[in-house]
Amino acid sequence: MHPHQFERRIIKPPPCKRSPFIDYNEKKVYMSKREANRLYASVILHGRINEEESPDVDTSVRVIEYGKYFVTVRELANSMKKEGFVLSHVMEVGIQNIMMNLPPDSKKLVMPVRFSVQMLNMELNGKELISRFKKSNRLDRKDMIMFPVLENIDKTKPKTGNHYWIFNVNIRDRRFETLDSWRTLKNKSLDVCARKMVASFRSLWEEHYASSRVSLDEFGLTNIDVPKQNNEFDCGVFALTIANGWEARAVPKFTAEDIPSIRKQLTNTWVDNANNNAPWKTILK
Repeated sequence: MHPHQFERRIIKPPPCKRSPFIDYNEKKVYMSKREANRLYASVILHGRINEEESPDVDTSVRVIEYGKYFVTVRELANSMKKEGFVLSHVMEVGIQNIMMNLPPDSKKLVMPVRFSVQMLNMELNGKELISRFKKSNRLDRKDMIMFPVLENIDKTKPKTGNHYWIFNVNIRDRRFETLDSWRTLKNKSLDVCARKMVASFRSLWEEHYASSRVSLDEFGLTNIDVPKQNNEFDCGVFALTIANGWEARAVPKFTAEDIPSIRKQLTNTWVDNANNNAPWKTILK
């Protein structure tokens, strides 16, 4: 007969025996809570019901209203469901949410997606874009200015061939950065697109900040090794998570396996928000 062997309890080693290469205090950040799971499930259910009732036209009500930005239940569900591609105006809501949650003394600015589209097309006369570069905004006092880019990387697919990535102007470290969850600067299309962004930004800067102490002459173009996606539809979630976490020091720690939980967290954060003027509790009851 053999005596029963009880499973030994894992004991954290004392500081003198801990490896410097292991973070013993590391916790899983991207774990959605029960309330977030419930709200997310309700959004997906309402979006699916509306799509079944009205396949061709979105007749669902607004579930998010941030000032002039709004998103319907169906749009949110289709963007945040598994294998859902984030719609551009849903992306704008996500960017708005990042800016709302930045501390008052933050020196990071995340621009709307439409600005990068104007910059890529060299449409430098847009009133809204130009207003961000006027001296009253003092962009040269920021540490970083982020531009989420929506690029069509497959010309044969005008809609499904789109891809989100982040172009960052790192003023503190004096460099332009590409943060792409799919490619690196070795990819020709990314390199060409990034250099267009650099040229447009330089042109705007020279026009509106010619007398600034910050000169872009020595700024190089650098690739940042960020977490990579393993499919063609998670780029929007990756871009939002990277834009929210990147502070030019440590790359946000997450993997493709964390994306389902991140989708739930983002949905909950956007909807259950003090700045959301939509009657979402009534809608998602």
